[in-house]
Amino acid sequence: MNLDDLLTLTAQRVPTQLDEARARRTARMIDDEYVRRLAAGIDITSDVDLRDPAEMDERQRIIRSAELLKLGTISWHLNRSEIDWSSEMSRILGHAPGVIQPSLSRLISMIHRKDRALVRRQIQAAWRGPAETEVVFRIVKPDRATGYVHCYIEVITDDDGQPTGIIATGRDVTSVEKARQERDRRTLRGGTVQPDLTEFDPITGLLTRQRFADQVGRALRTGTGTLLVVSAPPYIRRSSDANSGRDDRLSAAAAEVLRSVAGPSDPCGVVGRHEFGVLLQYTTVDTARPKADEILDRLRATRFLAASARLDAFGGLVHYDYRIPTESIELLFDAETAWRQAKRQDVPLHVLRESPSTADRREAARASIRAAVEDNRFVLFAQPLRDLELNQITRHEMLLRVLDDVGRAVPPTTFLELAEHVDEILTVDKWVINHALRLIGQGSQTSHYQINISGRSLADPLLLEHISHAIDRHAVDPERLTLEITETAAIGNLTVARRFADGVRALGCQVALDDFGTGSTPLSFLTQLPVDLVKIDGSFIQDLPDSKPSQAVVEGLVQTCHRLGILTAAEYVQDEATLDLLRHYGVDFAQGFYVGEPELIRTERPPAQSIELPINPINPAGSEPTM
Repeated sequence: MNLDDLLTLTAQRVPTQLDEARARRTARMIDDEYVRRLAAGIDITSDVDLRDPAEMDERQRIIRSAELLKLGTISWHLNRSEIDWSSEMSRILGHAPGVIQPSLSRLISMIHRKDRALVRRQIQAAWRGPAETEVVFRIVKPDRATGYVHCYIEVITDDDGQPTGIIATGRDVTSVEKARQERDRRTLRGGTVQPDLTEFDPITGLLTRQRFADQVGRALRTGTGTLLVVSAPPYIRRSSDANSGRDDRLSAAAAEVLRSVAGPSDPCGVVGRHEFGVLLQYTTVDTARPKADEILDRLRATRFLAASARLDAFGGLVHYDYRIPTESIELLFDAETAWRQAKRQDVPLHVLRESPSTADRREAARASIRAAVEDNRFVLFAQPLRDLELNQITRHEMLLRVLDDVGRAVPPTTFLELAEHVDEILTVDKWVINHALRLIGQGSQTSHYQINISGRSLADPLLLEHISHAIDRHAVDPERLTLEITETAAIGNLTVARRFADGVRALGCQVALDDFGTGSTPLSFLTQLPVDLVKIDGSFIQDLPDSKPSQAVVEGLVQTCHRLGILTAAEYVQDEATLDLLRHYGVDFAQGFYVGEPELIRTERPPAQSIELPINPINPAGSEPTM
């Protein structure tokens, strides 16, 4: 049976008052749409003749047009005390037509709990008055996504003017409502214009790199001692075992060895992938070496995971003295250079009794950065962010990775920290900007993209011009681009950060403040720097379901940001319980391995593809999946 057959069949009966009311409502909505498109200069092609909608032929045409416009209806019959909705309304509510039986209780359960009272008031207003009312309310779909529905509500009457029911004609306005909210947020933000110091690594229980670097920095100012950095990657790796869970267990086992040998006063930390540091304060090379040898011997001799693997450990031991000025990052770099020397010499431990001069170290860093760029050892990964209201991936953060000696992509922690100290970070930032925008420009740009900018690069007077040229050159929509800076970079030089943020927003892009919440920055700082997004530090998120203090901080920070017109994102999301709390607090975006791990972006792809589609988790060297 085709559409003409259906129209002929429906023409054989006299329309009810409910049919006529629905037709009048649909006609008015079509008429409004007609006027809007006419005013916008949009070419209109329609077979709808807007005459009296009560006429049978025209009513059928209107119904057909309503179907094309994706309009749904909900009707309540007073005599039968029952509710019904159309197939299109069922789809708007997130269900396939005919899957669920319409009922008032089911409809109420689909409406967002905070909007139920609003809907009741509007229905009561329509029932009391002759004029129609309209309402926009939220619904919660089966997949927990939130949608927005706009409805006209009208009471239908019999020939005596007595109410016989209610009809609501609605449509999905989620995209329109989200766009309106973003405009309102920007307007609000226009008028309202803390580093990631997680204490312990959740896998190993050791200090994180940054906290461990803090311990090293304090030791450098107070005395002498030695620093041991151990690299302990798996010596035997079967392809079937190459997964992050296995790596986590091996890292935890290696950390247990370090704890069992190091004393209670020797801070231990994770300084990189399969890299661990032990700070041996008030020791000399000779007194520290036995402990270093014992750690390496035990790591090499112990078999892990039911004897399926062992660790191939190399160590670097360096001496430090408070009388020789140096930085904690530089000392860590020396120790990491030392273990690499041990690996090249195929010996367990390499000792560096005297630290290289600062000039030599800086020149080595410059050479390392130049070599990485020239050898094309940089790669870009994309990590998704989920819009918690829509329950959809709507953003991606572009992350830099560096290929190691065997072609594995690893986080460039030490590399970038040292680059910050030798003024070479701008070279790295420009590489990321150029390649990220080229990849974005090649895609369909259906997502929103976030790119990190280092604090040292903010002061470069030509950085904004470089970003502007890259946007134009690669035809990137600036409204789909956010530049991220850290809280420490911003608070360290507010004047420079403000100038950069103002320039970025003038280009049409947005600004995000990364790692916010653990520093001593007052909340009033958010009124001085025009950021659009605040990323809540992961230390508050990792144990959120079990930590009342973290819950209080996150909830308060979200409320403050929203009142200032600032979006919020949570990092390090690890489970569904955390997601539920973040939704409850009103956090806008979630990021973490539970949402999605960073994945390699292929550089060889058809130009028409979107950046979201060609994500490839295969290691560039083809040896194993990238973690």
